[in-house]
Amino acid sequence: MNQTMKAALNRILLIATLALLAQFSTACSTTQYYVQGATGHLALMSQRKPVKQVLADSNVTDKRKQQIKEVLEIRQFAYDRLKLPKNKSYTSYVELKRKAVSWNVIATPKYSMHPVQSCFPFVGCVSYLVYFSPEAAEKEVVKQKKLGRDTHIIESPAYSTLGIFDDPILSTMLSRSISSTAEVIFHELAHQRLYRKNNSAFNEAFASAVGQEGTRLWLKEKHPDKLQRYEQHLKKRWAFFNLLIDTSEELKAWYSHKYADAVMEKGKQRIYRQLDEKYARLKQSWDGDTRFDNWFNKSPVNNAKLSAIGVYYKLVPDFSRQLKALNYNFEKFYDFYETQETEEKSAYK
Repeated sequence: MNQTMKAALNRILLIATLALLAQFSTACSTTQYYVQGATGHLALMSQRKPVKQVLADSNVTDKRKQQIKEVLEIRQFAYDRLKLPKNKSYTSYVELKRKAVSWNVIATPKYSMHPVQSCFPFVGCVSYLVYFSPEAAEKEVVKQKKLGRDTHIIESPAYSTLGIFDDPILSTMLSRSISSTAEVIFHELAHQRLYRKNNSAFNEAFASAVGQEGTRLWLKEKHPDKLQRYEQHLKKRWAFFNLLIDTSEELKAWYSHKYADAVMEKGKQRIYRQLDEKYARLKQSWDGDTRFDNWFNKSPVNNAKLSAIGVYYKLVPDFSRQLKALNYNFEKFYDFYETQETEEKSAYK
């Protein structure tokens, strides 16, 4: 089947799926969410160009061509060493004229660290909503704020269709270091390998662990000269993440008291101020390294922003330890969690 026929089939499939999902939806806003998702996804898919065509295009810069070639090498490593799905994903390319492919909105109650769950037919419940324009994401933020919730928007360089479609290489995936690009590729392919319905914390942390540990292995084997720098970055990144996760736990403990709102708010702001102080001390231990300042400066710190870190990273150390226990045998690693999921399902029968 050629690319044109496959694109047409994908379009028909997605529209049919959208129509079916809409039948199950009683809320107009839910139908609108499906429509924007389908429209955004189809717009993206329609822009795909085969990698071979892009590499032969004289209008594409040498730098971009080199980045795409590196992605192809990363993709091959993912199949050969990480045992991730071997399919047509990342064999096409889309040049986006924006800084993110999607804007993910996460919301929490004012005095809770648990993300608001949004549930849909077939895909289950998720901890965030995905939008294909910043304007649509901002509208969702306004809606959530009117409900008295804390909100945060995550700018995402990629997303996974869980193997339903052939995900393209996106220019947004190439905006940082090659190590970051490798993490993104491994992360998104991991979603294709294992996805648990109704469990965003598992899915994102599982994929993040595969991304992190896969990148370590890839650098060790293919770019050993870059490994030390990556390890140093990970050390600081996890010191920062652990600070945020610990703060989330402090907030969770505070919110369990159920005091009057004025008291709750005072304690909430106190813990936020302590976070600022702890981060300042952490930077001092790094000789003033400011690499994570932007996390604080780009948008206000609130429950939703901290919760996003928990969703993506809190369980990562558990996955990393399990992978280490299996001597970095990725196939056994995936089998372990697939078996675990089967046993969990059986327990509820």
